[in-house]
Amino acid sequence: MKLTGPFHIDGISFGLDALIIHCENAVEDGSMPDWKQDVLSFIRLFLDSSAGHILQETSGTTGDPKEYVLNKDSMVRSAMKTIQFFNLLPGDRALLCLPVRYIAGKMMVVRALAGGLDLVMVEPSGRPLRDIAGAITFGAMVPLQVYESLHQRDDLSLIEKLVIGGGELHPSVQEELTRIKFSAIYESFAMTETYTHFALKRINGTSPDNEFRLLEGVSIHQDERGCLVVDVPGVTTGAVSTNDLVEISRGGNSFKWLGRYDNVIKSGGIKIVPELLEQQITRLIGYTCLVIPEKDEKLGEKLTLLVEIGDHAITYEAWNEMLHENLPGHEVPRRIVGVEEIPRNTSFKPDRIAAMRLLKQCY
Repeated sequence: MKLTGPFHIDGISFGLDALIIHCENAVEDGSMPDWKQDVLSFIRLFLDSSAGHILQETSGTTGDPKEYVLNKDSMVRSAMKTIQFFNLLPGDRALLCLPVRYIAGKMMVVRALAGGLDLVMVEPSGRPLRDIAGAITFGAMVPLQVYESLHQRDDLSLIEKLVIGGGELHPSVQEELTRIKFSAIYESFAMTETYTHFALKRINGTSPDNEFRLLEGVSIHQDERGCLVVDVPGVTTGAVSTNDLVEISRGGNSFKWLGRYDNVIKSGGIKIVPELLEQQITRLIGYTCLVIPEKDEKLGEKLTLLVEIGDHAITYEAWNEMLHENLPGHEVPRRIVGVEEIPRNTSFKPDRIAAMRLLKQCY
């Protein structure tokens, strides 16, 4: 699947040969920043028909991180699914603010090359919109970039269509995003093995999605554990198994994410998905929380609630009464612990192992 152009980089148009020469000269010159050299080196590699496959390390979503071989034709097929979903047209401005050493950065470049989009390159940072001039048609960010942009009052509505992936959105951030009117903002479901996102969920607008919608041609089913298995014809080499517990819609074209199989808590012989319970409790008490297992002689594992209270003064007795009134007995945490901030990793996902260590200090 040979790409012939024209290609657009930062407002400048190139034919195939001209872009390859431009990338070679820029990289050999050595005067540009490393991050930009990385982008142009990848473009040269991708357009070089003699260069073969692309190597990429997986994130570890479906197991331990490993090196994965990306097929260039499959990368283009995956890119076209996104282009079609968002109805992107040649000349539309696509923001690259993610490092190309990650699959998300690589795929943004491939979407621009495959769709004739104008690739707007900025240095990967917490504030990708800080020096942006003009509107952006399509962009992708990680939750930390979204958080910093909101915190610094950078104008996210400059991006007409924004995809957020690579981690979980803090509930307060998601709430702020729902109030942005002039952008279509989506949460993505992605893996390296599926060459980035294969399902999207709109989180703002007048009709936000309750479930992740599959891109064209993607098929899914559940394994015996209730975990998601996904097949992206032309991209994946067969079905890819995950540890993500899901509920698939009757039509099979969308799904609701429930939690991670490896986080399931077994208390008194009953399996509890902490992510589902956390959503319920957050709605009840109005604070972000984690449900953490602790060893218990009688139950095997008991539920402990870790609540992010900041500097607020809390009456735990009222919360305990509310939980007993609204939850089945086996889902009521045996103790409630308030902390200033829930531990999170670099992807902004709750760090449950760090949270367990923190709980041990709270006795």
